Amino acid sequence: MRRCRAETGFTLLEILVAIAIFAIAAQLAFGGLRNVLHAREQLAPRQASAAALRYAVTLLTQDLNSAVPRAVRDALGTPAPALQTGFGNALIVLSRLDPARPLLLDAVAVYRVGYRLQDDKLLRMTWPVIDAVQGTQPSEQVLLEGVRELRLRFMADGAADWSDLWPVATDDLAGLPRAIELELVFDDGGSLRRLLLPGSGA
Repeated sequence: MRRCRAETGFTLLEILVAIAIFAIAAQLAFGGLRNVLHAREQLAPRQASAAALRYAVTLLTQDLNSAVPRAVRDALGTPAPALQTGFGNALIVLSRLDPARPLLLDAVAVYRVGYRLQDDKLLRMTWPVIDAVQGTQPSEQVLLEGVRELRLRFMADGAADWSDLWPVATDDLAGLPRAIELELVFDDGGSLRRLLLPGSGA
């Protein structure tokens, strides 16, 4: 009976070997997990940057494609173009259609947005009313960081050349370009270019 018990039990050497194998397997598993977590930490900033870029380009594209020929009045009551460049510190300001709002009232369905650069940041401005009054200030949202420049070019109907300014004719307050070319230039030297059709909603 004693011999049977000895045959079914584990010797000290076997236990030590099992512990050693378990320790090696645990170390390998921990090393693999550590490498995965390290790779994830390195990829997280890139994924966040790519997501911010997609969001900014999508919103900028939607704004320009949803432009409408709705001229406005500034804080002094002076007529202002539906789409214009060089408005204060803004690179571009425009009236755009909001499909989520009712279309019965022009003042409700259309609102005013603009873009400007500050400290290598692309900011989107939104005005609370379509026709500003004195004291009206836009709310601002930082869309993208690391932007060195936002270049815009405009092509009018019947024109063969691009223009860096809009409106081309100062008396055409409600006119929209036939096409807009935008280019984002980043601090790392890269760039992104898009060709848009204002008013298309595409």
